[in-house]
Amino acid sequence: MTSHYDRFKAFYQTSSFWSGKLAGVQQFPLSNFNFEHLSEAEESLELPAIPVDTVLGKRAEYFFKFCVEQSSNYQLLAANEQIFSGKDTIGELDFILQHRYSGKVIHVELVYKFYIYEPHSHKPSRFLSHNQNEELSFYVGPNRRDYFIKKFEHLAARQLQLLYRPETQERLSHIGISLDKIEQQVCFLAHVFIPREAWQQDFPYLNKKCIVGYYMDEFAFAKAYTDNLYFLPEKKEWKMQPQRLDQFYTHQKILEHCRTSLQRGFAPMVWMLLQDGSFERFFIVSTRD
Repeated sequence: MTSHYDRFKAFYQTSSFWSGKLAGVQQFPLSNFNFEHLSEAEESLELPAIPVDTVLGKRAEYFFKFCVEQSSNYQLLAANEQIFSGKDTIGELDFILQHRYSGKVIHVELVYKFYIYEPHSHKPSRFLSHNQNEELSFYVGPNRRDYFIKKFEHLAARQLQLLYRPETQERLSHIGISLDKIEQQVCFLAHVFIPREAWQQDFPYLNKKCIVGYYMDEFAFAKAYTDNLYFLPEKKEWKMQPQRLDQFYTHQKILEHCRTSLQRGFAPMVWMLLQDGSFERFFIVSTRD
């Protein structure tokens, strides 16, 4: 049975997609938060109440806010601060934090993604170097409707630039925050799944702690028969360490479920229980045309 603290820990142990700076964008890793004081209070931890139908990105926002509130070294100045131009919303600042000891104020944009590493085609970038673009173009969502380059471009060109709009300065001044004292960072969290044959490959622009599993297409999985037990975690459980769930499947049954999911346009994550009691996690993706 998963405890509240286990769910909390599953989030704050998620690794950042890159370390340090990427094209001038500074990473804000969750390891910045100090939770040492929570060690004696694990069972009494009350997680935020998240509506059942909340999408993964919004769930991450609930947990990030909770991280700030539970940490001993940061306080929350603002969250999901909407910026208006007249009656129109022109954007939103995810979080503004202040370090309790240094007084440093940081605007943090939060991103939470699942990617597969699929060498295929290159996406143009205005901010990344040629070599960075060469590798980072290959990180795409399991459903292939999302990709890292597009998100990074939006971050650099739109989300981080919002801070310097006069409307933003006016709003921050209204709530008592001075624009000239704010640093900008990005908490870009990711779980990355690579081809099984790529385990020894070098990924120079990726924080390798993000690599948590592998992926294969439905035809490769159909050929990879085992007597192991399989589990289908719900999307809200994807960030968890694999574990036994109430419902388990044989290889044949899990293959049927995966094919149904792929026909609907959604790549399923699978947890496989090995004979020694350990787990492997992987995505089953559609075959590329």
